[in-house]
Amino acid sequence: MGRGKMAEDPVFREILVRIAGENGYEVASALAGREATDEELAKRTGIRLNLVRKILYDLYENRMVGYRRVRDENSGWYIYYWRIEPERAMEFFNNNKRLLLQKLQARLEQERNTMFFGCGNSCAKLSFDAAAENDFKCPQCGQQLEHFDNSNIITALERQIESLKQSLMGS
Repeated sequence: MGRGKMAEDPVFREILVRIAGENGYEVASALAGREATDEELAKRTGIRLNLVRKILYDLYENRMVGYRRVRDENSGWYIYYWRIEPERAMEFFNNNKRLLLQKLQARLEQERNTMFFGCGNSCAKLSFDAAAENDFKCPQCGQQLEHFDNSNIITALERQIESLKQSLMGS
């Protein structure tokens, strides 16, 4: 998967948001395929310079970006040119995809093997055992619990799992 494709992937976006917040994706996208200084990134994204620096450090700690340092002849200060580290980013990205796949598979197994009950409100669904312990009354709102049809959840999980498997095979 090339840098452009990687930046468009929703899982990659989620990973960036988890590492560096909502603005992390914008900064990483602005770096895709090029080097830039923190000041250039701040101008390009409209994000405050100190926040861009924090995002870059967070991405660097997670091996998503790298930099090269050049001394400015006039001021003597170092200028840092940041770039996406495609191999490291892909490794991190694919490891997170595999972890997500494991979590989705565990959730699918739980959804398939558990009979759930709900009250019909926005309260949490309960397993049969938990529902029985509460005399089939919702512990949050007190309403009668009814069987919860989770077939849509199972179908959605199966689709996500298949999509992730296909994505990992193409990596």
